[in-house]
Amino acid sequence: MNIGFACIWLKNRKRTWSHIPRSLFTSLEKIDSIELYDLGVSDRSTKLFFNKLLNVKYCQGRVKSKYKFSTTYLRTLEGNLINKVKTIQDLDAIIEMGDIGITEDIPFYLYQDLSLDLIIKYFQENNGYVPGWELFNLQDLYKRKEWQMKVYEKCAGVFTMSRWLADSLIRNTGLFPEKVHVMHAGINVKPITEHLPVKPGNNKDKIIFFVGRHFFRKGGSLVVKAFKLLRKNYSSNLKLVIAGPELWPLREKIPKGIIFLGDASWETLRKYYMTADVFCMPSYFEGFGIVFVESLSHGIPCIGRNIQAMPEIIIPGVNGYLLNSDSIDELAELIIRTIEDNKMKSDVERMSKSYQDYYSWNRIASDMIRIITHGQNRISQ
Repeated sequence: MNIGFACIWLKNRKRTWSHIPRSLFTSLEKIDSIELYDLGVSDRSTKLFFNKLLNVKYCQGRVKSKYKFSTTYLRTLEGNLINKVKTIQDLDAIIEMGDIGITEDIPFYLYQDLSLDLIIKYFQENNGYVPGWELFNLQDLYKRKEWQMKVYEKCAGVFTMSRWLADSLIRNTGLFPEKVHVMHAGINVKPITEHLPVKPGNNKDKIIFFVGRHFFRKGGSLVVKAFKLLRKNYSSNLKLVIAGPELWPLREKIPKGIIFLGDASWETLRKYYMTADVFCMPSYFEGFGIVFVESLSHGIPCIGRNIQAMPEIIIPGVNGYLLNSDSIDELAELIIRTIEDNKMKSDVERMSKSYQDYYSWNRIASDMIRIITHGQNRISQ
């Protein structure tokens, strides 16, 4: 079976969409029963520069562009996809990263973590504020939804990263249940079991781990506040390790007890996944949260927020806890409860292999091909 893989690749492909397309592509390549074709659709034309200029907006003290929501940009990507498809004979199906466009004669499937309906719902419920989507107003979102709905109507199926998105697509967007398939996502930073973890500092240290490039959207400032409270009132042996942002994101100097890694490599992240006592990321807006399943795969209990896809991953009292508010005291209490729960830690360590097996790109790639093959068989009957 010939499968096309459509993606808006960045110049550094590994950086595209948090490494997701590269990891999935690599796993699909391993499947013997398919021939995989890279349908890169990135716009490298000179008109992209002018499109960016036409859609410039001043947002949060910076000049940004809304070009990715423009009809010109969307049509260009779809045109690139159609032209790429013409160069390959006998494609049986296409997997799109996102909702790139419509290929009329070839079944295509989308892989997504969010829908415009979910973003619009959050926008309306939170006084027009969606973390990470500040650049766009309600009119922008509805206009972009029109494009998405056309793609949904024509696609053969949608692979979702969460049950949360799948339920919304069926209940709110109106997709038929048989068209929606929950895949979840895979881990990128894999455990290396043959290496024994060595805790930085001394063995009395308890390490809280936070990973998130979008520091404020991921709840990083709240974690720092809770940590400072705990260092003062609970134990000076606490350490907070922060990875993600290139530069220290807060105005204050790096507080005592915090290890700031910056934009760390997978090797560095793995070191702290292997030594942390709790992973803490009370994100305000999260389509899935690969860092949670990476933590669980390394045997680390997690703290997230009780919204969106996070409750699918974190079961309170079993493998972590969910924050219900913006209370520093509540977050600090959950951190202490997690650190002091040795049984939970042991249970998560025991289940780590199961997490690794399920949240695997190889498993996801195989499930996608199984569903596509079933769809092809139905068409041929």
